[in-house]
Amino acid sequence: MDFGIQISQTTTIVVFLFILGYFAMITLFGVYFSKFSSNINEFFFSGQRFAWWLPLISMVATGIGSYSYLKYAEQGLNTGMSSTLGYLNDWFIFPLFFLGWLPIIYFSRLKSIPEYFEKRFNRPSRYIAVGILLAYMLYYIGYNLFTIGVALQGMFGLSPFFTLPVIALLLGLYVTLGGQTAVIFTDVVQGFLLYTAGFLALGCGLYALGGMEEFWSHLPLSHRIPFAPFREDPHFNSVGMFWGDALVAGVAFVFLNQGFLMRFLSIRSLNEARFAGICNILITLPLSALAVGGMGWIAKAILIKQAALGGPLEGYALLEIENSFHTFIVVVWQVIKHSPILLGLILSALLAALMSTIDTLINASSAIGVYDIYRPLIKPSASEKTYLRAARVASVIFTLAGLLLAGWFFKQKGTLMSIHYKGIMMLMPSIAVTLILGILWKRFNGSGAFVALTVGSGVSFLTLFFPEWIDPLRDFAYSSPAGDPIYLRAFFGMVVAVVTGVGVTFLTAPPSEKQVKGYTVGTLDHSMKFFKQGEPNLTPGRKVKNLEVLIDETIPQGFLSVSKEAADVMKAKTNDIIYMADQKWYLGGLRSGHFRLASCHKEDIHQVRCSKATFKKAYLLLNRKVFVKKII
Repeated sequence: MDFGIQISQTTTIVVFLFILGYFAMITLFGVYFSKFSSNINEFFFSGQRFAWWLPLISMVATGIGSYSYLKYAEQGLNTGMSSTLGYLNDWFIFPLFFLGWLPIIYFSRLKSIPEYFEKRFNRPSRYIAVGILLAYMLYYIGYNLFTIGVALQGMFGLSPFFTLPVIALLLGLYVTLGGQTAVIFTDVVQGFLLYTAGFLALGCGLYALGGMEEFWSHLPLSHRIPFAPFREDPHFNSVGMFWGDALVAGVAFVFLNQGFLMRFLSIRSLNEARFAGICNILITLPLSALAVGGMGWIAKAILIKQAALGGPLEGYALLEIENSFHTFIVVVWQVIKHSPILLGLILSALLAALMSTIDTLINASSAIGVYDIYRPLIKPSASEKTYLRAARVASVIFTLAGLLLAGWFFKQKGTLMSIHYKGIMMLMPSIAVTLILGILWKRFNGSGAFVALTVGSGVSFLTLFFPEWIDPLRDFAYSSPAGDPIYLRAFFGMVVAVVTGVGVTFLTAPPSEKQVKGYTVGTLDHSMKFFKQGEPNLTPGRKVKNLEVLIDETIPQGFLSVSKEAADVMKAKTNDIIYMADQKWYLGGLRSGHFRLASCHKEDIHQVRCSKATFKKAYLLLNRKVFVKKII
């Protein structure tokens, strides 16, 4: 595959030095942060200790994959600012996430999404969910490896059968060593790298055009509209994006992506997790949409201006895009004037996008492997060390599985977007419907869930071979029967899952009280009591700062003792859950932990007392001030 660019030997050396430096950095991250993963809760959820801003920044890298720059730049070239729909059209599902799903899974202490399906429905539903979710995440892992393999092959002529195993090896190494903590801290660095490279490329493009005014004047009116045509374009329209991307893909990524959910579950409190989510919607998602899609808009404006000038822009080579799939790399190469340093930075960002998405998915897949397969089915009563070892083995297995799947993607035909959505729209409709019904509708039972999952998934799969089954819905979503059924397949799968699941639910007995309490939006009080193992204390309090830690072995392990004055400031009572963390804000909670409040001591108000084991569990350092805050 040829991108139509010529790269000198000097440029190649500089670019590879950037890449080697990047790989060295993430490998060292994995080695360093391995010491913060002493059990599987810390390996997968970082002990739920982080401040809101740290996972939020890491979500930037989670939401941008190597395919994002290529796919959205291509879409931006073809349709303009409507390319942002993939990032901005699922805002309406977040209220249910914040007020329903997130508190359910947080307070119920669930470790995986399939575990919810067993608690809420039954064991068969859990293992159908395991199969669907692992297929979904492995699909994403293979797809990301596939896109970066294509990019490296096109630019340097390197065979993906050589580059991808090397990338997978280094990737699996730091995820296997460091777990979620390594993933989050690495993704924070990668998030800044992604934004730096994306907006640097945009700045170079605007400079080449002559500024914002020149860009806007040469961007066609059709490309300034933030929404796709309602249903005129059979391959990219607002109706299809609603049913396919906003509902199915949106619910899949926000509610059912174990990796995305694990980001929220690594945050130290539910309120901070909600705040991080709001910032994600209002700030990081719009910025991400601009960073990955903007080069497509720049490309269109350059092509229009070239046509008006009758030649290339002054000081630049003629921009030619033979294949829109290559838009991002070709335009970047032209507007940065063949700078090897800038190219190295931007290509490192592509690799960061690959790594940041896949590391999350590998960690999430291994979480399902341990919590839903290894622990309940193979070794239900093993030690923490055994489960931690199994988690690391699972990381290796899923990395290799994704690598094998990448080879399958190279054999597929179609555009980047069509290949991407083809699997998602077939896999996810039934499980998305089942989860939402389970959260909102108490009457929805295990029989209905099982039928919705099996029949919905089975029928969606069969439409790959019998697309005419979807025809009755075409008039609703498309003006022409020649429309691409990819998006409509998602709508069809949802309809089948709803009709069969609801129908069977009404014909069978309602669920037990145990299957409902704490697992639906109307029973969150029960889940909060379960989380605390007592009556929740929701009285607002303030954090207490500048405390010295005194080791006191009379305090039980897992408990803290503070002064009566400090407890009053926090509005805390005995047995409340208290968060203690190193005072230095930039650690983001790396050295911290959740503990219960023991009886108050009568010593210095500026002291917090705990056992040595408790001190060690929080990874605190001697002679460092801490703060304490009541959680619930």
